[in-house]
Amino acid sequence: MKIIVIGANAAGLSAASAIRKTHKDWQIDVYEKDQYISYGSCGIPYYVSDDVKSLDSLITLTKEKMETKRKIPIHLFHEVKTVDFENKEVLIVDIKSGNELKENYDYLVITTGGKSNISKISSESNLDHPRVFKVHTLGHAKRLKDFLTTTKINSAVIIGGGYIGLEMLEAYEAQGVKNLTLVGPRLNFRSESQDFIRKELELHGVKIILKKRVNSIKSISDEKLKVILVDGEEIETDLVQLSIGVVPATDIFKNTKLDMLSNGAIIIDEFCRTNIENVYSAGDCATAYNRLLKKEVYSPLAPAANRLGRLAGTHIAGNKADPFLGIVGTAVFKVYDLYCAQTGISDDNAKKMGYNVQTSLITINELAHYYPGAKKMSILLRFDPDTHLLLGAEITAPSSLGAKKIDVFATALSMGMKIEDIQQLDLAYAPPFAPAWDPILVAVNVARKKCK
Repeated sequence: MKIIVIGANAAGLSAASAIRKTHKDWQIDVYEKDQYISYGSCGIPYYVSDDVKSLDSLITLTKEKMETKRKIPIHLFHEVKTVDFENKEVLIVDIKSGNELKENYDYLVITTGGKSNISKISSESNLDHPRVFKVHTLGHAKRLKDFLTTTKINSAVIIGGGYIGLEMLEAYEAQGVKNLTLVGPRLNFRSESQDFIRKELELHGVKIILKKRVNSIKSISDEKLKVILVDGEEIETDLVQLSIGVVPATDIFKNTKLDMLSNGAIIIDEFCRTNIENVYSAGDCATAYNRLLKKEVYSPLAPAANRLGRLAGTHIAGNKADPFLGIVGTAVFKVYDLYCAQTGISDDNAKKMGYNVQTSLITINELAHYYPGAKKMSILLRFDPDTHLLLGAEITAPSSLGAKKIDVFATALSMGMKIEDIQQLDLAYAPPFAPAWDPILVAVNVARKKCK
C-alpha cells in the first residue's frame, strides 16, 4: 500500500505516524514545500520575545527522527502542484532543482495547512517591503526576530486583533519597540469582556484603533512605511505586522471535484474522509464539526489538527477509531499580564440558531481573598434563559490558573449541560487555587437567577 501525505506539520505527521504504527511495510511519503516540519506556530510570539531562546525548541519532530525512528521519508522543499484524483496521481516539483516527478497513491492525506490572509489588503500595497512581516511560519518568525535583534526600530503597526496580533504586542515591547499601534475591526472577544483586554493594552501604552480596516500599505522609504485605513487616516511606522487571520492553503484544489467551503476549507466527515474515495484531510486546510452550530466550520487551531490527523491515520490503517464528535470553539491566549479564554458561540450565531441570548458578567477573586497575590478575574457567560442551556463563556484572569477554568465550561458545552447542571459540579478547593465558592459556581449562580 502506498500513502502520500501533503504537508509535514501537526496533522500530516500525526496521520503518517498512526499508519506506520500498524503497517511497518507500507510505503509512506510526506512532501513538504518548506524547510521546517512539526513545529508549534503558537510559540512564535515567545520566540520573538526571547522567552524561548532557540527556534529549534518549537520543533517537535525532526526530519531525522521521522526517517530513522519512524521510517517515514520526509521530502523537504517538494511542492505538490496538482492532484489527479481520477488516476490517483500527484505532480510534485523539487523546489531546489526545478525537477518534476509524478507519484501514484493508494491513499492521499491532504494536510497543506493554512496561510496568512492578505486578501483584504489592497493589491497595490507594498507587501514585499523588507519591513512588512507575517508571523505564521517558523521562517516568518526567524526573519522577524533576526530583524528586531539587529535593527533599532521605534514603532510598529500590528494589523489584526486576533490571537497572534494580541500575543505579539508583548514580544515587540520585549524587543524594545516603544510605540505600538493595533488596528482591526475588533479585539478577539465580541462582548463587554473585550473591555478588560482594552484596559490591559492601554496600561502598556498600546494605541488601539478598532472598527476600522486597513486599505493599503505604502512605502515611504526603505526604513519607513505608511498604513492607510479605509477612511483615509494614515499611520507612519517603522514596521508592519500582518496578522489578519489564516485561510486554508488549498489553492491547488480549487478547480477539482473536492468539496470545500467558500473559503477553501476541505470538507471532511467524522473520520476525516473527503468526498473523494481514499482521500483524507485534516488540520488548518480542513473543516471541523462544531457541536453547537451543528455544521462543519473552519477553526484552524492546533488541538483539533493533532487529533484529526491521528484519526485520519488510524482510520486509513484499518484500526478501530471513534468518530470525531466535534469542537465547541475553545481557545486561550495571553495579552501581556492578562490571561484570556473563550469557548462556545457568539451572540450573533446563537441568535441565528433561534436562541434567546442572555449574558451575565462577574468579577471575582481568582484565589482565596487572603492568599498572597490574589487578584480579580472575570467570567462572562452566554446562555438561553428559556432553555437554561449554556451557549458560551469568556474569561480574563491574572494567571493561567484562572483562564484554564474555561475547560469546565467547554466540557459543559460538549455535554449539552444546563446552567443548573453546572451548579451541581463538585469542584476542587484550596486557598492557592480558588475561593471556597469557585468562580465557576458563582458565575452560574448569577446566570441561574436570570433564567426562567
